[in-house]
Amino acid sequence: MQEKRWKVCAVTGTRAEYGILRRILCKLRDDDELDLQLAVTGTHLSAKFGNTQMEIQNDGFDEYDRIPIPVENDDRTGMAVATGVAVEAFARYFAGKRPDILLVLGDRYEAFAAVTAAYILGVPTAHISGGDVTEGALDDGFRHCITKMSVLHFPGCQESADRLVQMGEQPASVWNVGEPGVENCLATEFWPVERLSEDLGFPLREKGYAVVTFHPVTQEHGREVAEVDALIAAMEAVPELSYIITAANADAGGTAINERWQMAAVNHEDWHLTASLGVVRYLSACKHAAMVIGNSSSGLVEIPALGVPTVNIGDRQKGRMLATSVLSCEPTRAAIEAAVRRAMSEDFQAIARQSDTPFGKGQTSSEIHRILKAYLASGPHDSRKPFYDLPELSSWLAKERRT
Repeated sequence: MQEKRWKVCAVTGTRAEYGILRRILCKLRDDDELDLQLAVTGTHLSAKFGNTQMEIQNDGFDEYDRIPIPVENDDRTGMAVATGVAVEAFARYFAGKRPDILLVLGDRYEAFAAVTAAYILGVPTAHISGGDVTEGALDDGFRHCITKMSVLHFPGCQESADRLVQMGEQPASVWNVGEPGVENCLATEFWPVERLSEDLGFPLREKGYAVVTFHPVTQEHGREVAEVDALIAAMEAVPELSYIITAANADAGGTAINERWQMAAVNHEDWHLTASLGVVRYLSACKHAAMVIGNSSSGLVEIPALGVPTVNIGDRQKGRMLATSVLSCEPTRAAIEAAVRRAMSEDFQAIARQSDTPFGKGQTSSEIHRILKAYLASGPHDSRKPFYDLPELSSWLAKERRT
């Protein structure tokens, strides 16, 4: 067997993150010159969160490495402890595997822990979806820290690419390749609503239901129960729709949200609660839905590419670019209900169908694959990099000093 030229390690810790990375991982796995080291961690390995590593196996990834970290305690102390455990685990893992480059996506604390270990060990990191802003979540800080420890950047839009350069990243290291989640939307063969309904064991009709995902707003820890209760009350006020609800993630407050969903779903035959849908079922469900409701990044990044309205609740995604198909509202019952009814209207449904997305045209995985290989071929590399000073900022500072 031909020896692989380069070792590429990719880390995934959640169902949503894996769904976005999936097409990229397949290209890396199928490249004869690359040895893909897939590290699976976080809620993928937890039965409480749906044991979503099964989806990874179903996609043909028969060999991957499990990096268990504690995810049961979902308060802020638990997140901090899990991050520390993950740094140690990934340090030992990288020391043994010696990858040529690490590939991570987004802003989760699991990715932050992996990149911290890699940076200290001199393993260069390529970061997908840097430069975004989500002011309501701790993820914002994790994302920007990952940027400063990464040498190669794959932002999802030009605004994020510009922000990375503003943060001191060399322009030559920043590639606006679009969001991989948008590529998923454009390339997925969607299930018909009849198949989806049969698979879920839950009666669905086209445009007669909404997909709901509500995660903790980690910068507002302690308010998650009141906010999900407001969402539940708004859903009850719109009985014309049935609801597919996907559970919250493992961030601080996620367990409390999921307990409220479990209590509410028992009393509603037209509500379907699930730990995870998987990428194809999730996108298919969203494609046929009247709207997507909640505060997940997918509602702002991927769903506009499907021509479906999004009701974006609260501040979790504050700072992200918004397509014309997105309606933002406060996390109160009245505001959510008003936004849902606006999204149901024929005129807004027409706006959503014509909405354009700023997050790429569906070539993201091929571009990342190509740029990664070119970078590896120009190596060897480590985690060192120069800081880039904005020319206009230098001129401004010089002028300020003179005055």
